[in-house]
Amino acid sequence: MAATPTRRKKRLGRYLRELREAAGLRAVDAARKLKTEESTISRYENGIYKPAWAAVSVLLTYYGAGDDAEEKASTLYDAASVTMPKIRLPADSPKAFRELVNTEREAEQIYILETSVIPGLLQTADYAMAVFATAKVTSDVDELVNIRLERQRYLEGPDAIELCVCLDIAVLHREVGGSKVLRDQLQRLLELIEQPNVTVHIIPFETGAYGNMSGGCWIMTFGDEGDSDVVYLEHPAGGVWVENESDVQHFQTMFDEVRTASLDPEASAEVIRARVRSLSK
Repeated sequence: MAATPTRRKKRLGRYLRELREAAGLRAVDAARKLKTEESTISRYENGIYKPAWAAVSVLLTYYGAGDDAEEKASTLYDAASVTMPKIRLPADSPKAFRELVNTEREAEQIYILETSVIPGLLQTADYAMAVFATAKVTSDVDELVNIRLERQRYLEGPDAIELCVCLDIAVLHREVGGSKVLRDQLQRLLELIEQPNVTVHIIPFETGAYGNMSGGCWIMTFGDEGDSDVVYLEHPAGGVWVENESDVQHFQTMFDEVRTASLDPEASAEVIRARVRSLSK
């Protein structure tokens, strides 16, 4: 199986390259020290392979790295060693969607603006089933629902993603799957926002026009200056990535403005509870 570069391995590799260059050494010098090929050093530094800690320790000594540098390298090494759950996708999944699943699991923060449905990372199985049932998907619906639920594991554990959602209040009134399915979905949403890493802001009708009024977006950040923030725009054929720095900044500014115009988390939770009560009558 081919090695898969990840952002965490790339952070470690980038730091090792910085230390090597600061020491005035070439990749071939590092390779000789480890009695390996120069291409192996390249794979380490490009995040394709994660070296053994023994090799990292030898390189740190060779580069003359101090205690602070060794501590940082150790932190990056531990992060690169974390194995995130891998999601098996249907063979006919669009390329952009595959990239979304691989990218979101490495994100530190995800910001979602959603105008029409509860975001997939927060959906119940029945709600997701109802969404897929109207989408005319060619893949097995049960498989797609299971994949959506598996992705929700990214919100759990010590390395959980921080998720912030701005959600149009109309979503609380659109009875996807019927009133019971929606009620159960909103109950689940109330449970999820009790987690410290999940925040929901409801956009009230009184806000009027917001954003670009042309649909939602996902903004993903990675907590490292070497990893650029990205935006994902979903559409029925799969989705489009926005990576240009100025365009990403535009979406980030738009999201911040929408969040400011939305209800705070406490008021948002009360609106959701009120809707649950009305659906329970």
